[in-house]
Amino acid sequence: MGVERQAGVPRKHKVAMAIAALLLISVSGGAAPAREEAGPNAETRTIIDMRGREVEIPAEEVNRVIGVRASSLRLLTYLDAVEKVVAVEDAGHGREKTVHEFFHLATYRIAYPELRELPSIGSSESHEEIIAAEPQVVFSATADVAELNRLQETLAIPVVAVDADVEFYDMERFVEQLEMLGTVLGREDRAQELAERIGALISDLEARADSVGEPRTGYAGGMMFYGPANLLRTTGDYFPFDYTGMENVMPTNPAGNRQPYMTSVEELIEADPQYIFIDAANADLSRTGYRDNRAALDENVTAFANRDVYTTLVYKYYGTNWENQLINAYYVGTVVYPELFQDIAIEEKTEEIWRLFFNVPVEYHTATEHFGTGLGRVDWR
Repeated sequence: MGVERQAGVPRKHKVAMAIAALLLISVSGGAAPAREEAGPNAETRTIIDMRGREVEIPAEEVNRVIGVRASSLRLLTYLDAVEKVVAVEDAGHGREKTVHEFFHLATYRIAYPELRELPSIGSSESHEEIIAAEPQVVFSATADVAELNRLQETLAIPVVAVDADVEFYDMERFVEQLEMLGTVLGREDRAQELAERIGALISDLEARADSVGEPRTGYAGGMMFYGPANLLRTTGDYFPFDYTGMENVMPTNPAGNRQPYMTSVEELIEADPQYIFIDAANADLSRTGYRDNRAALDENVTAFANRDVYTTLVYKYYGTNWENQLINAYYVGTVVYPELFQDIAIEEKTEEIWRLFFNVPVEYHTATEHFGTGLGRVDWR
């Protein structure tokens, strides 16, 4: 069974084309002209950010940056640019210094605990504190272009937009983001490495999925998206199912944004998945939700009846944990199609993928202890 096709082009071909485009840019000696060009004077260069804005950034090497809003700091860790970060948020949802209940659900905070030692700018609204930290560039995950422009005007500092919600389904855009960040940060080689190796992992998953005959059915629950929820927050667009040859029993979000949403016990029973995977972020709440409806679920849902219920690593918390999406795909494969993933030792694969994204070692048992649970079958009786 091949993966889903979009606009007549197999998804695997889209991945290959995106990676090839990035490699072409590298071979030709730099970023594509549409991404970077000389600014109005010799002191700046112009880039196009992820909201299509032309932003003038310093022509000199950018060595002082701040990331605000979901996923900005995560992306800076991916680009191996932690030493360029001069301050962090520590207010509202962006609490990067204050350890709280959900703090360690963002893997980059485990990989780079030293980020907690940096000065705090409060939040993206703390304009004076941001200015005082003297960043050359501020990265923001704000989607509103007018808000981005206002922040840049207020700070008199370049504000570069990133996209916290782009998924591997749109690998071209994901690579575009890596490329843009590499250009701004002087990390072009790192961007190329990430694109190549992520592309290779996705191609490996697709090759295994192509060998699936009769697809098995799955349900993803316990999604952390705009706050905690139990097993009834689900998603119809779950990369680990789509790229391992599974059939997702739930439809895409009715809002059309491909994000997690709430379903009901009745709809879960009607869907009757063979396998259920619960996000570690909401494992405890999901267990409570199961126990509240145990009799009905055990009697009517194959996965519960057969005890084929498992936890996966955190997918959504303060943006997308892209590294964990790949890990979860390999884990789903080892559970559902063990004959196709018999060469995968999942703890070793997890550490390999974390090392790829963060460029520092992250130990499996240490990280999953912080998460509250790791990859495994649940015991909810």
